[in-house]
Amino acid sequence: MKTMFEMLMTAPPEHVTRCRIALIEIAHGRWDAAAASMQDAIDETESEAWASDCADMRNFCRIMDNVKRHGLAGTGVESHRIHRAV
Repeated sequence: MKTMFEMLMTAPPEHVTRCRIALIEIAHGRWDAAAASMQDAIDETESEAWASDCADMRNFCRIMDNVKRHGLAGTGVESHRIHRAV
């Protein structure tokens, strides 16, 4: 998966502003807003590779939003397994 910065550097010209907005949303912990920006990019792009990168980032942002709202329980991993791994 590419980082948001890598996506910004390789974004099609019509999606540069959208990527900047998503990057700022991520920096401020607004994962749901970043996921929405990535979904908009998926809906509006013609490039399969770009859409795939956006889908990966959207899914990551959705997971992070769940973690933000529900803690590690939002990941679906059992808490006793997390403590054993640490």
